[in-house]
Amino acid sequence: MRPDPTSPTQWTAVLLIGAAGILLLYNTLPVALAYPRAGTTALVLFSLFAVPFWLLRRRFADRLTLPAGALVLGLIWGATVAVMSSIFGSRALHGLMATAWGPGWAERWSPVLAAPLVEEVVKAAGVVLVVAIAWGRVHGVLDGIVLGAFCGVGFQIVEGYAFAMSSTVVNRAGDVVEPVVAVFLVRGVLAGLWSHPVFTAIVGAGVAYAATRRTSRSVWVAAGSLVAVIVLHAVWNSPLLRDGLGLGAPGVLVGVMIKGLPAVCIVWWLVRWAKREEAPVERPLEPA
Repeated sequence: MRPDPTSPTQWTAVLLIGAAGILLLYNTLPVALAYPRAGTTALVLFSLFAVPFWLLRRRFADRLTLPAGALVLGLIWGATVAVMSSIFGSRALHGLMATAWGPGWAERWSPVLAAPLVEEVVKAAGVVLVVAIAWGRVHGVLDGIVLGAFCGVGFQIVEGYAFAMSSTVVNRAGDVVEPVVAVFLVRGVLAGLWSHPVFTAIVGAGVAYAATRRTSRSVWVAAGSLVAVIVLHAVWNSPLLRDGLGLGAPGVLVGVMIKGLPAVCIVWWLVRWAKREEAPVERPLEPA
């Protein structure tokens, strides 16, 4: 994917990512400099999220046509534009809810309603933008699944890093790694499998389906995929089963799986469907 100075979509991506990147550094750099050991540990741990999805790209290399640059662009969008938009957008919706229904109601329901709506819409916009930039390079639904997953990975890395550093500051024990590891175990190991990469992979499948089929029905499929992940994300953020039905840690784990497994199962089904319906990519033979 080569830079094109005449492409409005590429300029849109550059300007939005640049502005969001500056805001991200402004908000995170002071804490990172104050807690370098904790910050480095958090960045390394949460960056591990990218590894299985890069291996997934290699696993389906014979069926993917999106260049690596497009996936990296999606990851950067998720780490910058999606994160910063979610911060300001969720705050704005929280304020509207507090005005309409009271601060207590907004405090309880804003994570359930505002966060999924803002986050999933902005991540989906990133997927659409990358597909537009790489127009003609999308072979099928698998391309969209992997692109969406990379966009979600970018979001998850920065969100996890932010939570870890916030926990470090609140802990007031100095530049130590224990709060970072604790946050990683909860948000990475326990909750990471069914979070942003999986949600955005579903949207990516819908966008790729619309981009390759180009029918009115396919557009509705893409819109439906976005609505579906907003609902799945809202259920994930909801208080439902958060206490594990009073059964302690095993009950909490079961609750997490009940809320998270539907999204994982949908992605699993989409991958199997795409492998069945879409032929492998025919690549030209390299000269001897």
